[in-house]
Amino acid sequence: MEILLFGDQTADQQHLLRKLVQRKDHAVVVTFLERSAKAIREEVRKLPRARREAMPNFLTINNLVDAYFTKGFKLPELESTLVTVAQLAHYLGYAE
Repeated sequence: MEILLFGDQTADQQHLLRKLVQRKDHAVVVTFLERSAKAIREEVRKLPRARREAMPNFLTINNLVDAYFTKGFKLPELESTLVTVAQLAHYLGYAE
């Protein structure tokens, strides 16, 4: 049995995410980030209005990273999402 364990969910993933969105040469990572952005936008639309308004507007993961980290306050649900996206994208880039 193989087990995949992701690291610290509280780690700041800003630098890793910024590196990942610049990897235009890796089709799997690019596709994953595009689909992740779409899935996150769909989930944000389902949130109650007050939570939705707290979320930054974005189209891509790059937009989201820029908007979120310049806002200056933390949203736990978005923080966890960004850590997960960063770790999965990094794994995809490494594994392929």
